[in-house]
Amino acid sequence: MYGFGEPVRRLRVRASSWRPVSRLALPMALAELVDVLALLAVIALLGRMGSEALYIRSLYHPVALIMLAVTAAFAISNQVAAAISRGQGRPEAVLPVTASMARIWIGTGVALCGAVAVAAPGIAALLDVTPQVRGDFVSFLRWTSFAELSVIGSALGAAALRGFGRVGTATVVVVSVAAVRVGCVAALGLGTGIGIYSVPVASVLSGAVGLALAFVLLRRAGLWQTGQRLPWRGEAVGQLWQIGVPIAGTIGLVAAYNLAVLWILRDFSPLVVSGFSVAVNLQGLVFLPGTVLGTAIAIILNQERGAGQYGRLSRTLRSGLELTVATYLVLALGIWLAADPLAAALTGNPEIASVTSRYMETVGLTYAIQGPVLAALTLLEQIGRGKYALVLNTVYFGVIVLVGMLAVHLTSSAASLYYSIAVCNFLGVSVVVVTVREVRRMSRVESGVALGMPMAPAPAPPSRSQNAEERQ
Repeated sequence: MYGFGEPVRRLRVRASSWRPVSRLALPMALAELVDVLALLAVIALLGRMGSEALYIRSLYHPVALIMLAVTAAFAISNQVAAAISRGQGRPEAVLPVTASMARIWIGTGVALCGAVAVAAPGIAALLDVTPQVRGDFVSFLRWTSFAELSVIGSALGAAALRGFGRVGTATVVVVSVAAVRVGCVAALGLGTGIGIYSVPVASVLSGAVGLALAFVLLRRAGLWQTGQRLPWRGEAVGQLWQIGVPIAGTIGLVAAYNLAVLWILRDFSPLVVSGFSVAVNLQGLVFLPGTVLGTAIAIILNQERGAGQYGRLSRTLRSGLELTVATYLVLALGIWLAADPLAAALTGNPEIASVTSRYMETVGLTYAIQGPVLAALTLLEQIGRGKYALVLNTVYFGVIVLVGMLAVHLTSSAASLYYSIAVCNFLGVSVVVVTVREVRRMSRVESGVALGMPMAPAPAPPSRSQNAEERQ
């Protein structure tokens, strides 16, 4: 013990510094886990409805990412605004900003869904959808995209609660929405025989439940007072431009990447396309801790910025990244070892499962690198440095598409694409370096004068009630 005493002591000290991030991350992880598991449950249910239903949902995935891009842009922008309001001791500012973002969403969401509806036949042609399901795919695409409009109320409400530090309360909203969604798909899709069209119906019903619940919980949290007016807040536009647009751009880039990859796989059988898409959805579960930890670090950093505590930014970042690395060293090994049973549980089809398993076995160990990279990118997006994340992601995905397309062309094997992705994952190490340097620079600049996100010239100290809430 003599030789190991000092390292053990240092490890305990470092682990204690992870607590602020982990206290936020654990409830968020539960919420995100439930959300991802709900998606996987829906995919598993569709697999029981027949291979055509799973094939249609697999082809819808890139469009789902586009809808997610816009929703996430609004939700995360609102979360950042709420975190800064808490740091400044201004709880009364949270709901007016949320309402302003909801007003902007109405026009944006309707325009986006209209564009998807018009482009649906063209998307089917681009993806070379098989003739026997092309009509169903176009119809499903149109109905589901409009149904996704209903999720914004619960998303904005949960984001406001999360940003203000009420992470557990926000989790209630997310879990409730996920439970209603899965229950509706199971009851309607399998019970009534409407099949894949249970998905848009479930989106509408779960969105309505989430919105009602968010209103109740915002009132209980003291963020919505009786008779409170909700005037237009111009800062909502600023937050969307600075935070939301780069986030939407990044997720839109991921959607374009998924379209490109499906195009690369167009000459392979529907079983290969379905197996790859299931792997991509399963990958969402793997990426969950990175996204959650990056968000938790960003919330703390934004609260510290709002309170003018710039000297703490670098320490918070270091602690969060250390926790992320430790998490993914364990997770990557576990996913690699469990690839076969996970694939079998999700698909219900041995041929599709073999494709999914092959992908996870090829890429699995590289998640030890990709997880911390994802946390760093998430952090950059939520502290107003999303343009850096967008550029870095553009390079990463562009290289994968070019290398993967060439590899598949030369070998005529889908596995060549998987190996290309695994090799390119090592490029992400540079992202962590960029993130550390940018947070240090931001700390130096903002300690002199408040730049970047909207902040009060002289942030008010936390009130007694806020201090009591923090202790809770």
